[in-house]
Amino acid sequence: MTFAKIGVPALGLDLTLGATAGDKGEGRTGDVDGDLCGTDPGWGTAAVGQRDRATLMRRTPLWLLTLTLACTNLACSGGVVDGRQDTTGVTSFSDTTVGDTNDTAETPGDGDGDGDDGEPDLPSDTADEDTSETTTDGGLPELRECVLQSTDYGGPLQPLDAPVGSDVRLIFEVPSLPDPALVEDAILTFDSYDADHPNQEGMVWVNGAGPYDLPANLDWDNMSGTGSIDVSGTTIAGLNTIEFGPGTLEPASVYQIGNLQLTITAHVEACPDGPGPPDPNAIAREVWYHEANYTKRHNWVLRCAPGFEYAFSAYGDEHIPSDCGGLYNPDGSRTGTAIFHFDDVVPATYEIQLRSRHTVNRNPMGALFVVDGVGKRIFQNDDQDFTTDIWGNKALSGDVDIVLDSTMENASDSVQWVKIVPVGN
Repeated sequence: MTFAKIGVPALGLDLTLGATAGDKGEGRTGDVDGDLCGTDPGWGTAAVGQRDRATLMRRTPLWLLTLTLACTNLACSGGVVDGRQDTTGVTSFSDTTVGDTNDTAETPGDGDGDGDDGEPDLPSDTADEDTSETTTDGGLPELRECVLQSTDYGGPLQPLDAPVGSDVRLIFEVPSLPDPALVEDAILTFDSYDADHPNQEGMVWVNGAGPYDLPANLDWDNMSGTGSIDVSGTTIAGLNTIEFGPGTLEPASVYQIGNLQLTITAHVEACPDGPGPPDPNAIAREVWYHEANYTKRHNWVLRCAPGFEYAFSAYGDEHIPSDCGGLYNPDGSRTGTAIFHFDDVVPATYEIQLRSRHTVNRNPMGALFVVDGVGKRIFQNDDQDFTTDIWGNKALSGDVDIVLDSTMENASDSVQWVKIVPVGN
């Protein structure tokens, strides 16, 4: 005869149920290895074996399994139902039928399973819960919004006047950005002037990514405006470069840009600071117009009369007597360059100062000064006479050239001296 064996070690019961009602059971020694949650109910296997097996088949499984599950939930001690195969052909219930007691009968521990402090481990659904207030689930600092300004923030707006397809660019730099892996989003904002042709006015690049359409508005015709572009995913660690160029507007794009800043949301302990103190070996240095090197020297007037020491590009014969070197012999183009060289510059961030003579007949596009490869326009067409203008800040090192490029327009530019002043590391 085949019997079904119900092994419930937690209750100390081993019930063998016959397949035929009325079959009397003899008292057999079962797997009595514990009591019911610490209290012995006095249910030996022999006592149970006196019952009618048909009755047990009809009534026992429901309450017995209920007690088993209840005891499991209370983390009773006892053996584990392991689903092993009995050599007599009698099969035990598996752990998938009556539940696995391993989940609740854990060894006391400190929450990591090593049982060294007498406290039970945390339940599995809360053991990994992050209770930190300053870090994310990935261990990163909390998100902060930071505003980082361009190196020339607060300076004059830079003008662009370039035809479709021109490679002329206005170049701005924003330093001190964190690792891009920490940056969730980034918004570029800037001031503009005369950006009044939507979807045509210009293009913008961030670290070479783009182009983005330059924000424009019909109401900004000869008026100031504020542009904003979502440039998330384009930032890099450290110094970031933003470029503005012409759009599709015919015959040319004409606008001005300045006061750039990047507003980022990033996982940082604190928002990045500006440059720290410069290297003490970095010093202010100055090169005057008579020390500069010139291309097309014949188109430059170098004046040296007391109170009027400066250089300017020209084409009129009336200036021949004013040139101290006697080399002025204009060809009518009024073009050329003045190159101010600084050798062995100690690495630092420098403010570039430019002194020149302003007059109302200077280049209406502004004098183009190129600092270590980056060009910006400085307006000189007013009546302020000798004036010191700020080009902006730039990280410089080694041999550096600052060039007054007067080859772009047939107009007059001037310069007296160029100075670099350390402002940060």
